[in-house]
Amino acid sequence: MKNKWLVFLLLLSGFTYTLRAGSTAGFEFLRTDFSARSAALGSAFLTVRGDLNGLSLNPAGLAFLDDRQFVFNYTNYLIDINGGMAAYSQQVPYFKRMALSVTYMDYGQFDETDQYAVSTGRTFSANDFALAITQADHLDEQFSYGISTRLAYSKIDDYTAAAWLFDFGLIYKATFQSDLYFAVSLQNLGWQLDSYSESTNVKEPMPTSLNVGISKKLAHLPLEISFRLQKLNQSAENWYDRFKRFSVGGEFRFSDHFHLRLGYNNEQHESLQSDVTTQGKFAGFSAGVGFIVKNFRVDYAFSNFEFLGNVHRFGISGNLR
Repeated sequence: MKNKWLVFLLLLSGFTYTLRAGSTAGFEFLRTDFSARSAALGSAFLTVRGDLNGLSLNPAGLAFLDDRQFVFNYTNYLIDINGGMAAYSQQVPYFKRMALSVTYMDYGQFDETDQYAVSTGRTFSANDFALAITQADHLDEQFSYGISTRLAYSKIDDYTAAAWLFDFGLIYKATFQSDLYFAVSLQNLGWQLDSYSESTNVKEPMPTSLNVGISKKLAHLPLEISFRLQKLNQSAENWYDRFKRFSVGGEFRFSDHFHLRLGYNNEQHESLQSDVTTQGKFAGFSAGVGFIVKNFRVDYAFSNFEFLGNVHRFGISGNLR
């Protein structure tokens, strides 16, 4: 038990350090939520438990898994961009619950031009890739933790870059209220190993994000509501503007076989709305469904980016008895 609480203190010190961090820019694909389930909820489900779809939000949710589980997610992103995530988890002696996950983003083909914007007749591609290992366990009956280490790789034509990052997460089950959970996660804390240009060797800061969340299952409705504050470590024009980076979602469990999800991301909404036209009025809204058949679940999510387009996510997950 002492060792587990030592882990807790290390996580807490990491969260405190990140509060002093600034805005970040490099390896932005690591911010993308590839999960159809969580994206339908506006990525607000920071307390997601027992579901590999929550790995990108909070690795502590992995501690609630009982069986071997797998997940495959595909995202039809904006323009010609496509991405996805695959993960597998099982119990491992000594390490308790472990998971291996892979994420990728493919940006398609581009036409090369010279300094005068004249086509050279050549095309090139760009893509990102990340491989992560996650370990999670319960500290006690109330607290659970998760730690992920990730190697990320980015390629633009013949230029490449690499980074090594960590995710930390905690989930607390309230003792004073049933089905009430609190969570905190620190995503993408790390450093760049190699830069795109060897001559300049400019190292980009990582997309580190400190998030807090809460969720509650209602007593008399088949509904769990979740709320998240994101990027609390990043600077803002006014200190209270940090609290505008929030998302909220709700999952309706109409039966054991059908779930309906709705979500809203205020940060996305504000970045896409326009005061001049009606464009962007519905940006940031998302919706999705989940169909459960025996030990498998099929998920779909729709996210509105208004004039930029719509994003569709598909996923399948299951337990291997």
